Amino acid sequence: HKNFNFECRFRAMLGNSGKNVADEIGNGFPHLPAGCHIKLEKQAQRYILENIRNSIYNGRSSQLVSRVATFTNESGLPLTLANFVEYHHLNLHDIYKRVSFARLCEKAHAQPAFAAPDEKRLTNGLRRILHLNSAYQLQTLLRILQGAFEQLTSMEERLLTMLHFSLWGKDSGISSLQESVERLKANGPFFDELLDVLRYLYEHTDIVTERPELPYESPLELHASYTRDEILAALGNWTFNSTPECREGVKYLPALETDLFLITLNKAEKHYSPTTMYLDYAISDDLFHWQSQSTTSVESPTGQRYLNQRQTGNTILLFVREDKSHHGQSNAYCFLGPAEYVSHNGSRPINIEWRLKYKMPARLCRMTERMATA
Repeated sequence: HKNFNFECRFRAMLGNSGKNVADEIGNGFPHLPAGCHIKLEKQAQRYILENIRNSIYNGRSSQLVSRVATFTNESGLPLTLANFVEYHHLNLHDIYKRVSFARLCEKAHAQPAFAAPDEKRLTNGLRRILHLNSAYQLQTLLRILQGAFEQLTSMEERLLTMLHFSLWGKDSGISSLQESVERLKANGPFFDELLDVLRYLYEHTDIVTERPELPYESPLELHASYTRDEILAALGNWTFNSTPECREGVKYLPALETDLFLITLNKAEKHYSPTTMYLDYAISDDLFHWQSQSTTSVESPTGQRYLNQRQTGNTILLFVREDKSHHGQSNAYCFLGPAEYVSHNGSRPINIEWRLKYKMPARLCRMTERMATA
């Protein structure tokens, strides 16, 4: 049947790999766990790929509008974002890579016509927060946004600032948290939809996080996912008054005496030059091999800061992602926490082994160790 959901079935077998299902099928399932194998006959493979390409999950927004229009009669459920996504076995990316759910409902005549002054920016912004998976972060944001905008703690302000940069970007012209929230509320259905998205993410998060011990306050939680912008806002480097550039995968924050390593494991050649194809991978669940930038020597101030980290007490924070982009946008990083220098060799670049203070979960070990043998 043309409406049979092949993508949902294969996605269930692949788990939360974050990979495109059609790509996995077409390439022979290269990201299955070790010892697992799926073999499709050529005709079956062609049929399944055609089914996925023509389905609601990869089709035009008009297909989603049609499903929204018939949803309540077909399912017997109230039309909500959570009900729609779960009934049709979608994920939030299936909707937000095209349009907002509020606009889908309006086009399907399931809600009155509306106008939102920042619709385009907020539609993209909702897509940029779909990686959020810290229960603490999501619960705190929901409480703040649904309550009165009263005196906030420093950590609540940081979390709200992180959300601001994800939703609005750094060139919004907004100058304060209060203005950011007021402008959100002025966009009517989009503010309600933001709350729906945060609730859905909170109810479906499947990781256990904890606050690492750091020499300063930070809302970052171990093994939660954050974008570069969120990381810089969380550590106070990005504020409403200043958003310094961060183009490389390393960033030193002098005020915190902290080095940030933003590590992409799968460095596709189309995104990286030969001088930036660094060798970064997990050796074990608490030992990580990292390669500095190609111009960093052992004698340089930066090299000395890395190699003398244990003596100086400089903080090293590791953030890891498998690929640079997914679903057409930049991937978020998984926060591995603080690390200590163990050993090194070479210069320009320097190869350094770091010991993580907190062990990586098994799922992250499998991902990072695979890159060492790729």
